[in-house]
Amino acid sequence: MSYSVLEDNELLQKVRQSDAKAFDEIYQRYWRKLYAIAFYHLKDSEAAEDIVQEIFTSLWASREHAGIQYLYTYLATATKYAVFHHFAQPSTKTASLEELLSLPVAMPDAESRLLRDEINREINRLPEKCRLVFHYSREQGMGNKHISEKLNISVKAVEKHITRALRQLKVQLRHMML
Repeated sequence: MSYSVLEDNELLQKVRQSDAKAFDEIYQRYWRKLYAIAFYHLKDSEAAEDIVQEIFTSLWASREHAGIQYLYTYLATATKYAVFHHFAQPSTKTASLEELLSLPVAMPDAESRLLRDEINREINRLPEKCRLVFHYSREQGMGNKHISEKLNISVKAVEKHITRALRQLKVQLRHMML
């Protein structure tokens, strides 16, 4: 049987039954497209490959209970979310707000402006102390200990504020990408 002639929904049904050949066909069909999406935003080949690999690993891991209706839409959305998740991770070198704001450089000016405005609006919605901690951390590059001393709060409180700010930004970015 040639899997290349099967529709996405047929392939998905076979993948749900742990058919590795059907999964391989999905991988061959969509790997390059997902990589292009990730690379477009990241401009980093290795990170783009990692993200696409994670998407396919996740698809296989959740194959039996995944309620996917439109395969490509699902994979493309998961890739975009993973890209923004990558930018929101504080441990990555690309997690600064400045880099996050420069993400859409290749986008048309109107989209780029819209994204920047939306990110700034979301930051401005943060509670005052959370916004201040985020500003010191991401815009001024201050360490958590230095921020805690400057604001007279614990390092744990600083971490909590940063986590809250990043979570709120990720949620907003996810809504914008859907």
